[in-house]
Amino acid sequence: MPDINHLKRLSDVKSNVGVKFLTPAAFPGSHCPLHPALALAGNIKGLSSLVVGTPECATYSRVVLTNTQVRQGELHWTYVLDASEVVFGCRQGVMGALQKMDQAGAKAILLLATCVPELIGEDIENIVREVQPKLSARLICVMLGHFKCNSFPSGSWKTLQAIGSLMEPRRVQPQVVNVIGRSPDEKHIPMPPVLSALQQQGFSLRCLSPGSSLEDFLAAPDAALNVVLSPFTDPLAAAMDQSFGTPAFRLHNVYDVAEIDALYSSIARKLKFQWRNEFYHERMEALALQEQAKKRLHGCRYICAHIGPVRTIPLAAYLAALGMEPLLLHLEEFWPDDKHWSETLNALGYDPLVCHMVNSGSDAPLLESLSPDLCLGDLSGTKFRVPCVPYLSDLYGMSGYERTNSLLKRILRTLDHLFMPKAGGGRRGIA
Repeated sequence: MPDINHLKRLSDVKSNVGVKFLTPAAFPGSHCPLHPALALAGNIKGLSSLVVGTPECATYSRVVLTNTQVRQGELHWTYVLDASEVVFGCRQGVMGALQKMDQAGAKAILLLATCVPELIGEDIENIVREVQPKLSARLICVMLGHFKCNSFPSGSWKTLQAIGSLMEPRRVQPQVVNVIGRSPDEKHIPMPPVLSALQQQGFSLRCLSPGSSLEDFLAAPDAALNVVLSPFTDPLAAAMDQSFGTPAFRLHNVYDVAEIDALYSSIARKLKFQWRNEFYHERMEALALQEQAKKRLHGCRYICAHIGPVRTIPLAAYLAALGMEPLLLHLEEFWPDDKHWSETLNALGYDPLVCHMVNSGSDAPLLESLSPDLCLGDLSGTKFRVPCVPYLSDLYGMSGYERTNSLLKRILRTLDHLFMPKAGGGRRGIA
């Protein structure tokens, strides 16, 4: 059985390139950054796309966009490189395709360059600069070489950053708040209480996410602040803060009650109002659960597997403050600000191994060999003999005290199950 000596400690990782696969069983497909970039392009009203790549990329792009509703002024085209262009470049062909899309009525075009254009050194950004003065449509581009990132999240945040480059300064409207990371059509996930409370205070919420329109994104600099609910939108919020001075309040990576208190107070101070004890019950429950967790989780050794779009390292830093010891963390992405969170976790005395997990059947035996007490997240399709805290991806879309409550309840419920007496036997428990 292969060992884990090839993995790095968190303190040794400076970018996503340093995060190694746990086993050699890597695969592309949904882990390719083209997938979320195309999904975004197909779900932002008014945005067109041009994929530049091989026939495989073209076929894949059509699969991703199969159920996309194409509206007027939207085109989703592919430019397939021929053998000559792979050797000598595709500059003229791509410029011609962009001009044809402009003539066909595209208003804004997202050019998605896949692996081969990056490998042959094609200067896509220069192509965009050269052809832009000849077009009515506005152009942006994203480089999506899978060989540079190993995973998919960069396809989302790089695309949103590119859309942000189309923004221009606007007069600030003090009653407008951008909610970055929640769709205006997101009915299946309840509105976080903090957003409902802002509405009750008379603030207008503009949702920026798949399902929003390009016009919504372009109007975003007029907001008094950005409430950030998703790690995929965090780099866009950071860019807006730098370009327009729009302050960002990040709710997707905060769990500690005192930190939530400070964040909510800062939002109210910035918007010049006072809360009315709207969160009293949720806050008191979070305080009680947090004290209970400090007593019960101290010394618990865990691994973190697949937890969906929830940020791994900020979560590990919070749990470390409660006394939980991370042995190994699955990182779908090493985010731009993860260095800060890594330093926070290291300062608490923990330096776990980090990896990509992409094949549960091969990964499970290695994870079991670490003898963890718990596994956070899912390892589907295997007979994994480590107790798991499932469905942590459901935390996505929650924020504030209710998010902390949900997290701690799931962990404590799993511990309760471990300590339940077996029929005809003793009790189970963590080491």
